Amino acid sequence: MEQPLVSIVIITMNHEKFIEQACRSAISQTYDNFEIVFLDNCSDDNTYEKGKKILEDSGISCTFIKNTEKFKVSKNLNILVSKASGDYISILSGDDWWAENIIEEKVNYIKNHPSDFVLSDGYKYIQETGETIEAYQNTDKTKVIKSLNSFFHENVVQNKTINVGTFVKKELLDQYPFDENLHTEDWDMNLQLSSRGYKIGFIDKKLFYYRILSTSLSRNWTLMSDSYNKVTSKYLDYINADQKLRTKYLLTLLQFKYEIMLSEAISEEEKKEFQKRWTREKYELKYKNPVLFFKLLFLK
Repeated sequence: MEQPLVSIVIITMNHEKFIEQACRSAISQTYDNFEIVFLDNCSDDNTYEKGKKILEDSGISCTFIKNTEKFKVSKNLNILVSKASGDYISILSGDDWWAENIIEEKVNYIKNHPSDFVLSDGYKYIQETGETIEAYQNTDKTKVIKSLNSFFHENVVQNKTINVGTFVKKELLDQYPFDENLHTEDWDMNLQLSSRGYKIGFIDKKLFYYRILSTSLSRNWTLMSDSYNKVTSKYLDYINADQKLRTKYLLTLLQFKYEIMLSEAISEEEKKEFQKRWTREKYELKYKNPVLFFKLLFLK
């Protein structure tokens, strides 16, 4: 296999405090056959100017895009892909950063494990506390690795992966662009490709740092619920045909319902009441038969 050209695409908006760390992690890669395509989504601060200077000074081949209006992440990713020249695309957000060998590791992986897109292990960085934690908790990573051959089935109702540093064939993103109606474009991409039989790989090494901000999508239950419904609506026939998947799907919908209610609750008493109702409905849905539920409860 010849050394492929990799396009590192950087998407950023109002990341002035973080963009230097992201850009320097990109230009410091141990793998050397890459270009950078940098897109600023109409920042209100100096993100674009700061990132552009760092990248220009590196001497690496770069393309710069500065939006004059704000778009969703998915639309910006499609713009980045259209401007990229590489055989593979690797996606970096302006508030995250990579280990210096992430591209080399993924290129070497596809040489030995033919794959269409590759994920890896990494860390989460909690901005509010400065804490660095494992990206995958407990046995989550093991489950992801063991289920690679049934990836679509295992992820169609619950996204179990973290797509920081996603490494994917450009031709696939040209053929199956990101859905511009979604906020969870990474999960949708995983399902689009795996449902068509494209092969996913996973590197069991910590190669990225995923920054968690107070404004992160994972903290906005209303937006998450909307995206969840839009993604799963594409696969409802498949989900409804499997009782276990359908139960997981309905439980997730129930969780969104009550997380939104809890986030909008005014008093502690109201929160406690919502929590009680959530617990009751969850077990009624999961076990159907209350007698069976109590048997299971006391057997645990």
